[in-house]
Amino acid sequence: MSNPHTILYRNPDFDGQLGRTLSAAQFHSSDLGEALATARGVKRLTGASWHRAWAKAATNAELTARSSTAIGETISARHAHLRASEYFRQSYYFLRSDLDDKRLQDSYRQHVSTFIAATELMKHPAERVKIPFEQTYLIGYFYAPDDSRTKRPTLLFPCGYDSTAEAGWVNVPAALERGYNVLVFEGPGQGEALFNQRLYLRPDFEKVCTPVVDWLLTRSEVEPTSVALIGRSFAGYLAPRAAAFEHRVAALVVDPAQPDMAERLPAGMAAKFAGPVVKAQMRFSQARREFFGARMAAHGLHDIDSYFAELRRFNMLDVAKQIACPTLIVESENDFAGGSGRTLRAAMTAPTTFVQLSAKQGADGHCAGLGQEIWSDAVYGWLRETLEHERTSTS
Repeated sequence: MSNPHTILYRNPDFDGQLGRTLSAAQFHSSDLGEALATARGVKRLTGASWHRAWAKAATNAELTARSSTAIGETISARHAHLRASEYFRQSYYFLRSDLDDKRLQDSYRQHVSTFIAATELMKHPAERVKIPFEQTYLIGYFYAPDDSRTKRPTLLFPCGYDSTAEAGWVNVPAALERGYNVLVFEGPGQGEALFNQRLYLRPDFEKVCTPVVDWLLTRSEVEPTSVALIGRSFAGYLAPRAAAFEHRVAALVVDPAQPDMAERLPAGMAAKFAGPVVKAQMRFSQARREFFGARMAAHGLHDIDSYFAELRRFNMLDVAKQIACPTLIVESENDFAGGSGRTLRAAMTAPTTFVQLSAKQGADGHCAGLGQEIWSDAVYGWLRETLEHERTSTS
């Protein structure tokens, strides 16, 4: 019997990814009918079949963008570029275990190029930026509601485990409509930093975030006392870790909190058998090979024992008490990554608000699933009050 929350597939990985693309429809990054038709056309749930179906949908959307551009239909062209970018991202999702896979590399490049084409047709500023980082750079996109260069509160969105700065667009429109600037940025192990530079995920994310804040505060559009850090998905570890050290952040939103990535690993005697069991699964199941392979690749690792050991380094509970800014912790019912919000709150001393979203509201699943308006209602009301309070208290 299928899960009552299933959209189309009984396989939760593929169904979850479909939901991710469907939720992007409200930001013009997918079309519900087009996306569902593409998903129904996937006859076998394999990385290769998934790639073919979504790459075809992406190519068709890009052809629409070009034909719309040719006749001066700018809005249609912009929306079609956005859909193409999302579909190209979706196409390589189950091919990420081999960073040199030509299908991954080609689709990633097209994911980026089609998104850049969309930004060039946006009515508000949408700037692709290179942020200095150690001996190299990180990719981001800076957005503003208009080109007045008025100082405004600014929201920082680090990417998640498998996200890109381009895919982070889904967090942008709701913020722009409410008058915020937005910076979406990649760190090591994400997007261009991973696929091109081979920089891998690291637990000390404060060393990534602080240079980003340094760069951000050089911009005249940014009100320096009103910068909020919003960590969604795997950034539910990255953002609170950074906030423990980066005290120029005036507010923190975490969805869901993941302060200890080892929390979901087997403990005690079971830990001794976890590696051999997963290795056996990977030998006999292509899906398990890809699941763990993609995650190991983001860490620059090639064996499961090293991966489990590395995950245990992603624990920021011992520094949680150093978070100084007001914090909102969001948890959604049935979020596979949820369940640790109260653990983080218990380790903190800063003012903390906890919000639980539910299936009854239509906001269950990872990061509220299809309920993105419900999520925005909860988060932006809190942000407005918190940033206003922080601004007046420091003026």
